[in-house]
Amino acid sequence: MNPGFVSRQYPERAALITESGVTLTYAELHQAVDRLATALPARQLLFIVGGNDLPTVLCYLASLASGTVPLLLSSGLDQVQLNRLIDTYDPAYIFSSTGAEYGTLVHQEGAYGLYRRADSARVDLHPDLALLMTTSGSTGSPKLVRLSAANLRANAASIAEYLHITHEERAITSLPFNYSYGLSVINSHLLAGASLVVSDRSLMDAAFWRQINEHGVTSFAGVPYSYDILLKLRLARINMPSVRTLTQAGGRMDAAKLRQVSEICRAKGIRFFSMYGQTEATARIAYLNPEEIEHKAGSIGRAIPGGRLWLESDDGRTIAEPGEVGELVYAGGNVSMGYAQKAADLALGDLNGGTLRTGDLARIDEDGCFFIEGRRHRFLKILGLRISLDAVEQIAADKGFACAAKGTDEQLVIHVVDKPDFVADEFRTAMAKSLGLHPSVVAVSRLPELPRLPTGKVDYQCLTQLS
Repeated sequence: MNPGFVSRQYPERAALITESGVTLTYAELHQAVDRLATALPARQLLFIVGGNDLPTVLCYLASLASGTVPLLLSSGLDQVQLNRLIDTYDPAYIFSSTGAEYGTLVHQEGAYGLYRRADSARVDLHPDLALLMTTSGSTGSPKLVRLSAANLRANAASIAEYLHITHEERAITSLPFNYSYGLSVINSHLLAGASLVVSDRSLMDAAFWRQINEHGVTSFAGVPYSYDILLKLRLARINMPSVRTLTQAGGRMDAAKLRQVSEICRAKGIRFFSMYGQTEATARIAYLNPEEIEHKAGSIGRAIPGGRLWLESDDGRTIAEPGEVGELVYAGGNVSMGYAQKAADLALGDLNGGTLRTGDLARIDEDGCFFIEGRRHRFLKILGLRISLDAVEQIAADKGFACAAKGTDEQLVIHVVDKPDFVADEFRTAMAKSLGLHPSVVAVSRLPELPRLPTGKVDYQCLTQLS
């Protein structure tokens, strides 16, 4: 049995390396996957509640090999949210290390147990459905993205092509496995016959950097918040001689910071790719080459190999004029089958037809590079003015403040990371002036830090509760 994209070209080369130093060659990886796959039922729904560790990766690959359909969930997911998902989708099996008794234990994999739920009704699954992932934004939402095996292969192949991933590369799992960006690192490297250091350590942990140097890691991935941390750690001084590629995606990164990271990487002989994607496209949609960042910082670049990007106006007209803003639309083999919001939706076929309306507003320049202007639904209309919340955050960043913007059509609320010299009234007045608003409709909230999801993205739902 084979998950469909794991290389068989290099059986004696290292595939997975654990924190404890255990190494699985590709031959051993295939054997381990086959062994676990025999314990998994074909065409039944499985929740994998795990982390960046060997049993979780093996269960994911074994699920794909056996035809079991897994939903990838973080072991840090709140129990109430997990129970809500269980009630909504009624999985036949749960793979978990939490110690909770979800049913009959049918297999033990390290610290993890595979539990069969006796009271589960068999869920009808579409023949092409291979994987379920939570939508970007909230890991507890019942809204899931439905992915096929063809989606996984297409995206892994595109990523391996433009990042030039070969069997000589070695990545480290620096992002959660249940996050589409983090999973894409696993898929693309296993497709290419490269190796992965399976680590659950954070960038702030000395053990993370020790693993990079001990195992000769050549690349790692990060979100904008990851690079905030790296700059605080003085990226230019970090000793990581084996690293030759860094990638960034998962949200808008400040243009000045992009250039700063790019310059540091160039001085260290490291390629730095800025990228764009969505879970609905199995992770990746576009990328900007390292040599273009200096002059096009803030651009998402061009479509990945095998994909196509264009802009559409509200009336469906294709926009070709540089500078004109429209909705970004993507077509490619990695576009998901659609969403699921209840168990019955898992029987649905491909509703997207290979085309994804991203919900992002963008423009194109004379060189064919795309620039995101904001989310289609991240707008307020205050005193007759259309206010982009993404633009609010960028204006604040340009003034040197980290913030997250929310609000209603009556009031804009800006949550600002507090600083010693921060004066809320002055900030509110300056922001109101920049936005053309009266200060009375701008509220400022001071926070020690912005709440974040495990992916590093701002947790806007938490901010709504704080408001």
